[in-house]
Amino acid sequence: MSRKPFVKRAWAWCGYALVVGLAALGVGAAVAASTVDPAFEPVVSRLAADGFPEAKLRRLFSRAEMVFSQKAMADKLTALYMRKYGLRLVADVQQRLSGLGWYPGPADGRLDRMTKWSIKAYQTAVGLPPNPAASEALLAELDRRPQHAPAGIAFPDFSDQEVHDVVLSPERLAEAKEFYARNRKALARVRERYGVPEEYLVALLAVETRVGHYLGDVVAVVNLSSLVAAENPALTASAFAYERPDAKRQAWLEQKAREKGEWAYGELKALLRYADAQGIDPLSMPGSIYGAIGICQFMPSNALKYAVDGDGDGKADLFNVDDALMSLGNILRAMGWKQPMSEEAMRKVFYGYNHSQVYVNTIMGAAERLRAADASGTVKP
Repeated sequence: MSRKPFVKRAWAWCGYALVVGLAALGVGAAVAASTVDPAFEPVVSRLAADGFPEAKLRRLFSRAEMVFSQKAMADKLTALYMRKYGLRLVADVQQRLSGLGWYPGPADGRLDRMTKWSIKAYQTAVGLPPNPAASEALLAELDRRPQHAPAGIAFPDFSDQEVHDVVLSPERLAEAKEFYARNRKALARVRERYGVPEEYLVALLAVETRVGHYLGDVVAVVNLSSLVAAENPALTASAFAYERPDAKRQAWLEQKAREKGEWAYGELKALLRYADAQGIDPLSMPGSIYGAIGICQFMPSNALKYAVDGDGDGKADLFNVDDALMSLGNILRAMGWKQPMSEEAMRKVFYGYNHSQVYVNTIMGAAERLRAADASGTVKP
């Protein structure tokens, strides 16, 4: 199966269309002469020093789509900083919400389930679209519209296991059932070879990419390159303007940026090697904000190790359903999947795939529903 139906080409990617259009007008030479984004120059030099052909790198990094973005590194550092120290921005939102009766917890600067619920409750009450994120715009709304919570407001109990509710919605489960029915033969081949039951394969893909319907709206090579470039703390400083970290916390941020940049550099090299081995244009691969690619969202280093040919065409294309499913079975077995297997052991394998208990809970819940649907005949071939 071609990978093209699965590739979102909403182009941040519009640069490609611009290049094609200009070339058709006979002015392609001007575009071809475009230069590497200055933020990426150190990345290109480093890759060249590690043996990647510099001329080829410069052709890639000079293309219109290769524009530095601070978002991936800023988001990662923000999450780490919030976990360690708490965010001043979140604490200020919590204090405002608490003063208005919408939030019952401490102003600890951590965007937990209760804080998200409180933000959405306030937004709904004042007619704003519910968006459980802390922002300066939200603070401004809280100051402009200080609406108090109703007397006797009932706060939810969050003692149960957290899941990604949207994945278990009827609409998303319907997508998963349709994929299950359409790919029964490929799923059965994976189970026979690697021992992973069909419902767990489909459940994982339902969480990762809506079984191939959503592969990410960023370009993997751009984001990985941006992560590497953002080892330079000046490139993400604006993301922490509200926080005003002291010298100790700033040093911690810079150390984390170096660590994440080093990790991203290894993944960037793996992505370029994977693309070259499979004959894929690196800029044609959408991915997650941290560079995971394909229907099963492998990090590029795992693509090199575990991607396998599932349809016999000699390629291991993670944007191809047969290849992606077989590759998923391969990596899960390598991570410890075997039969028979306890639920605890299954959970350990899925946690290794993505270090999130919410992620694991959602996969287990989706698999249970898919198994029940298959037994009842709801999943029809």
